[in-house]
Formats: sequence, C-alpha cells, structure tokens
Amino acid sequence: MVKIKWPIVILISNLIVINLVVLLFLNRSYPLVGHDYAYNIPQMLDTFIHFRVNGLSIQWYTPTFGGGLPAFPDPNNGQFSLLALLPLLVNPWQAVIISSIVYIALGGIASYYLFNRVLKLHWTSSILGMIFFSANGFIMQRIAVGHLGYQTFPVIAILVITLLDPSIPKAIAGLIFSLVVAMLVHIAGYFLIVVFGLAILIILPLVYLYKPALFSWKRILTVLSIGGIVALVLSASKLAAVYAFMRFFPRQIADHYQTSGILAGLFGIVLQLLGTMNLTPLFWAARLDPNLLGGYLISATGAFYGYWEFDMSMSPVVFGIVIIGIYSFLRKPKKYPNLFAVNKKWIAWILLIFFIWLTIEFTLAKGFMYPLLQKLPLLSSLHVNPRFAAAFLFPLALSAAVIYNGWAAKWSGRKSVLLFLAVNLLTLIPLSTYFMIKTDLQDRSYDITESQEIYSLIRSGDNLTITGIVSGVGNTDALFLHQSNLQPYWPIFGYQLESFHPEIVPGSIWAISDGYYNMTNPSGYVFPELNGTRPFERIPVSEKDKLEAFASHKQSDWKIPLYQQILDWFSGLTVLAGMFFLSFVGIKRLITRFHHRENAVTKV
Repeated sequence: MVKIKWPIVILISNLIVINLVVLLFLNRSYPLVGHDYAYNIPQMLDTFIHFRVNGLSIQWYTPTFGGGLPAFPDPNNGQFSLLALLPLLVNPWQAVIISSIVYIALGGIASYYLFNRVLKLHWTSSILGMIFFSANGFIMQRIAVGHLGYQTFPVIAILVITLLDPSIPKAIAGLIFSLVVAMLVHIAGYFLIVVFGLAILIILPLVYLYKPALFSWKRILTVLSIGGIVALVLSASKLAAVYAFMRFFPRQIADHYQTSGILAGLFGIVLQLLGTMNLTPLFWAARLDPNLLGGYLISATGAFYGYWEFDMSMSPVVFGIVIIGIYSFLRKPKKYPNLFAVNKKWIAWILLIFFIWLTIEFTLAKGFMYPLLQKLPLLSSLHVNPRFAAAFLFPLALSAAVIYNGWAAKWSGRKSVLLFLAVNLLTLIPLSTYFMIKTDLQDRSYDITESQEIYSLIRSGDNLTITGIVSGVGNTDALFLHQSNLQPYWPIFGYQLESFHPEIVPGSIWAISDGYYNMTNPSGYVFPELNGTRPFERIPVSEKDKLEAFASHKQSDWKIPLYQQILDWFSGLTVLAGMFFLSFVGIKRLITRFHHRENAVTKV
C-alpha cells in the first residue's frame, strides 16, 4: 500500500490554488486582456508562421511589422522561449496559460526544496515560505497585463539553490545556473536579470546570518564563474545579434521621479509591497474606492505609471510575521545570540544593509550609486524603476519562513499542524482582494478574438503572405489583412516610435519608386555594411526574388557575418548538449535512488 506523503499533497494543493487564482484573474474579462498582449500575441503568431514555413530555425527578419523589421536581433523577441514554442501545439492564449502554470509550479517546487532540503526548515515552514513568495502581486499583474518576459520570475529559487545546495556538484549547479540565465535572455527577461541580481545580493547575507555553515564563498564563486561563462556561450548568438541591432537604436532611457525626498520614496516602496492584498481591505474599511489605488501610488512614488507597475503585493501574514519577529528581537535581543555570535556576522549585517539600500536606490531611480550604475550598457536601456521593488519579495518570504520556523519548533505535533493549516489558509485568502477592484486597472483593452482566428488560419495552411503596407492599424489587424503596418507597436524604437523613420508608404509592397520596392530591407537595421544598405533603406528592384521570399515569410539570403553564423551554431549546440547532459545526470540519479530503495527493501 502506498503511503500518502501529506507535505507533498499540501504543497501541490497550494500550487493548484495559486495557479487557479492567477488564471481566473488573467481571464477575468476574456476576450479582453491586458494591453501588452497586443505586442506579444502578434509576435507569437508571426514566430509560428516562421516555424511552419522554415522549420525550427532562427527568424532573422519579419515582414509582418513596420514594413520589415529584425526579429531575432530585437531584444524583446523571444522566439526560442517556451512561450513561443508552445503555439506549435496549442493556440497562443493556451500557450500563455500553460507557460504561466509551468513557471509558477516550477518556482513553487524550487522554493519548497530550498526551504526544506537546503535551509532545513520544517515542512510546514517550507510550504508557507513557498506560499509567501508564490502568492505575490508582481507575477499576477505581469501576467494579467501581458508583460510575458516576467513569467519566469518564480524561478529565482532555482538560482539560489545552485549557489547554496552542497548536494549538487558545482559543475552541474553552474550549468543549471547558466541555463536559467540563458532562458531569461531568450524570453526578453533582461529586467529580471537585474532584479534577480539585487534579490540574491540581499538573500546571501540573510542566509549567512541564519545558517553560516551553509555559506561557502568557494562554492558561490565557482558556480557563478561556471554559470556566467556558460551562460555567455549559451546566449552569445542572441547577444551578438542584439548588439548589432542596438548599436543603431540604443534606446537610452532613464526615469526621474518627483518624490519630495527619500522618506517619501521609502513610503512609496512600502505601499508597493503592501499592494492590493493589504491596501484594498483598508480602502474598503475606510469607505474609499480601491480603484483609486493607482493614483495614491503615483502620488507616493512620483512615477506616472499604471497600477500594474507598482503592485508588489504580499499577503498581510508575511508582514505580520516579519514585524512580530523584528519586535521580538528588539525587545529581547539576548534571546537571539546566534545572530551575532558567529565570527564575521557583522560583515553580513553591513552587506545586508548595503544591498537593501542599493535596491532602494534602484527602485527610486536616485541616490549615490544608482546614477553611476545606470550608465552601464544594460541598465541604460531599462526604466520603470518601481519594478525593482520586486527584488524584496523573495527575501521577505525567506525571512518570514525562518521566523515562523523558530516558532513552530516550540509547538507540539498536532498544534503545529493545526496552526500551520490556519496560517496557510489566512495567507491564501487575501488573494481574493484582486477580484474586489475593477479590471481596467490592468488596462484590459486587447481583444484576443481576432488573434485566435489568425491562429486557425495559419494551422489550416495560410501563411499570411504580406501584400501591402497599411497605416493606422495595430499589429494584429495588419497581420489579419496580410499587411505590414507603418506604426508598429515596437518598444525598441520608443513608445511613440521616436526613432522609427521608414521610407515606405501605404500601398502595395510591389510599388516602385526611385528604383526601390515599397518594403524596407531589414538587413539594414542589423548588418548594413555587409549587405550594402543602411537603416530604413528599401529593397532595390534588383532584389525582386528576395522580396518575394521575404513577403511569404521565407528567410531571404541577406548576408549574415561569419562570426554570427559560428555563434549561432555554437550557442545552439551548447544548449542541446547542456540539456542532454542534465537529463542524463537526472535519469542516472533516479536509477541509483531506485536501486538503493530496492536493496533496502530486500535487506528488510
């Protein structure tokens, strides 16, 4: 008879509840969905066309948008992500749902493993730690509004595991670390790379303060070195292509917020972390309209963005536990000698405070260090700094789980389980507050119906060959009309297309003027020197065969540099080799564990 493992059952049940709430919130006003799906869904359809016509190859350029634009070289293009590959099997909306479930489940399981197997917390504390982190407003708002590059936010736990878990060989941990980073690059998760970096800088000193024996500089530096180098190899093809494109369109951008001072900014961050799950009940109790939350956060932060950019909500249970824990420490610090007793813990405290302050500066877009760091290549292209507050979510969940674990250790078995179930339920209930406010706080203005019709057309064999250029039409409508739009939703050129100056005009792509067809030569955006062209230059009449192939979504033979071709093969083969190696090691471990169990049963 199979013995039921209740911790696993409860873990899975909680993940099902969290996923269910996220999906209900995502589909709340279906077929109207978040405005950024107007950017992602057409790209998914375009990538699907490319794969059907050309197979699983790099889509260098696309005729679908802007009269011909780079695809793979665009940093926001994610054609080799789970999200882009799933439409080979299901429609784009189903792909969004499935990939969201996968990442939330993966992050939840990894969080539980980190708390239970690595930090050695009790299973009740580990499950609660998983819920504390997984049930957050950041991921709910990102998925609802269509910021799909942030879907992978829950997998930060995997990175922390690779740095801390001594049971995983350093080489394998480095390889896992590199695959996660490469995954972020290929799903346009550049912002998350910075968020993860800030979060890990806070997490490491926290772990040292709690369990110094687990902390190994040698392991951490080894994993980071291996992971960083291999991640560069895995991402070299993408990064080189992005650089070739962005040298012409660097998208230098920075935020400046009108907060009255640092205290006002800190208050704004506190409101962000309280978010929907804490502020909505307060608004209702004060007989205020919770739909005004966005306005209050704009006033507090000085950042004029939609509410979805601010909401980092965590359950009030998390803050209750942390506040009680801090109060207990301040009231009787001698009861917690381990926080200072071990040598060098004072260094951990200094680093913890420093990294918390650094994250605050990133979030406020001001301070002593951020103005200098913002000039670095990656950071200079990122903005909407309130998103950086997401770096506090996992450290807060970790702190609450550790504090709760200290309490649970003093309780008897039955009392411990009953209190755990009560806290578990109380942690999940605040998720219902997301259904107490209007749907327009996520700007659900994109009707997904037409994209579903386009997907059906593609599956039936229609490759949606582009025949003309159209003005005043969105990405999805243009694709449905077999047209390429003059005003694409394409952030790399600026939200108002400030850097986009095409020479094409509305009409047939075959119209000729000054020796050119009415279609942009997309190689001019990326490799103009090699192809004898320039950005925005049209396709010359001498390249009729290239235009014909390009318009039908075939990859024309515009030249690609030799170094780029080498990197394409090198990165691709390295990804396959890495995944094969990890699969082999995983299967070998499962077989070894099975044999150990069989031998144990035989001896009994």
